[in-house]
Amino acid sequence: EVIRFRVDEKPSPMAHLGDPVLNRQGRVIGVVTSSAIGTDGHQVGLAYVERKYGEEGTPIYILPGAHRHKTAPKAPAALQEGDRLPIPVKATVVKRFPKKFDVPTA
Repeated sequence: EVIRFRVDEKPSPMAHLGDPVLNRQGRVIGVVTSSAIGTDGHQVGLAYVERKYGEEGTPIYILPGAHRHKTAPKAPAALQEGDRLPIPVKATVVKRFPKKFDVPTA
């Protein structure tokens, strides 16, 4: 299912096409298809996820920048000082087609 998401914190690293979407347990449930900065400064985007995660208000986590890594991250036991890992960014599923809002006129 295609969902629209809004990243909870700003600023945050940009999500890109191919970045994994995770559930609360860290299981991959989908992939980002696009993202941009909204008019309120928060990152918004679209992702393709398992249907049960498509309900408005559902928390999801995105691994921004993961699309650039060509190999899988190391197992936790193999991590060494100086290794880098992507940090998940918390986001929330929002309405796919938001209502237009009134724009003040001069």
